[in-house]
Amino acid sequence: MKFSENRADSGWKALTARERDVIHPVAEGKSNKLIASELGISMRTVEAHRARIFHKMGVRNAAQLARTVCISPEPPLPSEPGLSRPHDLGWIPDQVD
Repeated sequence: MKFSENRADSGWKALTARERDVIHPVAEGKSNKLIASELGISMRTVEAHRARIFHKMGVRNAAQLARTVCISPEPPLPSEPGLSRPHDLGWIPDQVD
C-alpha cells in the first residue's frame, strides 16, 4: 500500500466498525496476539486490520497512530434520527408547571 495523507478515503470516516475496534488497542501498544484474544479473532486478521488502519490514518507505525488518536480523537457517531433533542430521550419534560 502506498503511504498518502491526501486521500479521500482516509481518516476516521474511512475506518470500518472492526477497524474502530482494533485501532485503540493498537494505539495503546497492545500486541496483535492480545488484541486477537480479546476480540475473538485470529492474529492474522488483526495484522490485516492494523495494516489497513495505518494506511487509512496516514501513519507508518503504532507510535504515530497513538499520537494521531490523541491529537485527533474519534468524532462522535451521529445520533439516531428523531432522537436529537434531549427531551426526545425522556430526560427533560416538555413543559414545566
